[in-house]
Amino acid sequence: MIADTLDRLHFYLGLNPNLDLVIKALKTLDLDSLPDGRHAISGDNAFLNLMHTSLDAGGTWEAHREYIDLQLVLLHEETIAWAPIEQIKGFGTWDAQKDIMLSTDPYQGSRLNLKTGMFALFFPEDAHQPCIGQKQGRKAVFKIKVKPPASSSQNMMNHKGTLPLSSKRLLLRPYTAGDAQAMFDNWCSDPEVAKTVTWTPHPDVEFTRQLLSGWIKSYQHPFFYHWGIELDGKLIGDISTFSHNEQQMTCEVGYCLSRAYWNRGIMTEALERVLQFLFTEVGYRRIVLRHLASNPASGRVIQKAGLKREGIQRQMIKNKQGVFEDVVCYAALRNEWIAPSALH
Repeated sequence: MIADTLDRLHFYLGLNPNLDLVIKALKTLDLDSLPDGRHAISGDNAFLNLMHTSLDAGGTWEAHREYIDLQLVLLHEETIAWAPIEQIKGFGTWDAQKDIMLSTDPYQGSRLNLKTGMFALFFPEDAHQPCIGQKQGRKAVFKIKVKPPASSSQNMMNHKGTLPLSSKRLLLRPYTAGDAQAMFDNWCSDPEVAKTVTWTPHPDVEFTRQLLSGWIKSYQHPFFYHWGIELDGKLIGDISTFSHNEQQMTCEVGYCLSRAYWNRGIMTEALERVLQFLFTEVGYRRIVLRHLASNPASGRVIQKAGLKREGIQRQMIKNKQGVFEDVVCYAALRNEWIAPSALH
């Protein structure tokens, strides 16, 4: 058993690869704004249950075999009793589907008083009795599979299509037909946004609408990933994948953002959330990003998201001024990006 505060959770990197995924996910998850229920992190290897709790005198011990519990208090405080599993008598049959066994042993155990922002990690050898206290609270329970995925699963893609993704400030969502005007107004018509990307400013909103129509049709394909970036209900940018290679398990990512929202860390936040989804949910092995050498701000976004600079493609592309320009290349590898050294 481990009990500590959330701001110190990174000290426990390396205990379990799936715990590392949770620690990485917590960089972008806004737990206070997410609804109660189950939320995906990495399939069945790591997921989150958010819930409101009714605290009482307790009385039921529980233990698990397949999963580690990370219980994080989000509202008020909660007491959780703990004891080594061998000290608790009367455990019933293990429910394999729910991964739980229960006991009403009256043994009191050791009491952990967790205030808001504190967590406890319970391993299979730890019996625990949650929800002790008064009034009501809210908590996050992260379920972390004890055994990391077998190596064979690392060579399989699991395409899911453009699912909505949330982070601390942002909602990344599929486009709808009604988004054309916001796209045109916020970035598609702006020469400054288009200066260092491959596309040119849209001449009118009808051009944007036709382009958007094609994207929406492509959502029927599970390997099509293209999100609009929304902040406080306003559509402000775009992020997508391209250059997919199924056999090599690689893709590239491109993005753009309304000029009104530059230099606020928004693009880094969106990129981190997309990388997390593509690596842990879809199964990409390597993800590449590039930018023109004349756009170092994009390079800072990419580096802050945890990608490593790999080199320069000299005079790779003709820019909008008709000059051949260098392209700077970055990449992230799945095993490195989710590892402790990739956290920043």
